[in-house]
Amino acid sequence: MENVEKYIPVCECEGEDFMEIPLESDGTLSTATLSAYFPGVTGLKFRLDSYSPYRALRLYDGKFHAPEGSWAGHKFYCVHPKGDKRKLDEIDTKPSKGYNIMMCTDLIVLGLPYQLTETQMREYFVQFGKLVMVQIKRDASGNSKGFGFIRYEDYSSQAKALGQRHYVNNRWVEVKIPASKEGYYSKVPHKIFVGRLTEEISEPDLSTYFSQYGEITDVFIPKPFRAFGFITFNDASVAQSLCDEDHIVKGVSLHISEANPKSDQSRVYLKDNLFFKSVLC
Repeated sequence: MENVEKYIPVCECEGEDFMEIPLESDGTLSTATLSAYFPGVTGLKFRLDSYSPYRALRLYDGKFHAPEGSWAGHKFYCVHPKGDKRKLDEIDTKPSKGYNIMMCTDLIVLGLPYQLTETQMREYFVQFGKLVMVQIKRDASGNSKGFGFIRYEDYSSQAKALGQRHYVNNRWVEVKIPASKEGYYSKVPHKIFVGRLTEEISEPDLSTYFSQYGEITDVFIPKPFRAFGFITFNDASVAQSLCDEDHIVKGVSLHISEANPKSDQSRVYLKDNLFFKSVLC
């Protein structure tokens, strides 16, 4: 009986083997724990008996709560995003159409100060992890072209560098995946869009709250204030698990979604936010 209180049985779908997932000390199941075992899952469902329809498990404040106050006697199945039409057998037998998220690639660094040396460039970017290549592109006369390339030894270092803004020798520079490879790497987003922000919520507030789900590499609230912000996680599966959820921070309900291109998402959100405010007023 003690084991039931500390673990619950979860599987990908009916017919698969169950895995016992550990509960939190308060008897809830955190989304971070669930996504660590089942990346991409957005919810859980269960049946009262073999003839009953599925019921969705209640999710609040990043935690799943026991149905009717007790986990006992239930088995739970993963729920994936509606847009994901892949079947388990296809995932198991067909090669991935995306890319290996653990694979490193050359990163392009744009907007470099023209006086910057490769030694200085290495000294700055080594803070995120071991570098195997640092190169500043130069013209025939040996003058810097204002951009260069870096490559990390491991993927976690690359993710940290991509997830941050960089200020090198008194100048903001941009680190990104080259356009020729961008299509592959953009398929697994590390960044989430945080909507319905109020001016009372700061970047440290967001960092403090959302760090419970995983390592955060960057928090950004645009200025002038526009009622939304962005959070970047080191682990893409954590970012994905938080999408389409509402979280209460400092008494405000924040809506989390995938971070889409600026021109599309900010325009849509501002329109929705004006409607949201009008309803409250």
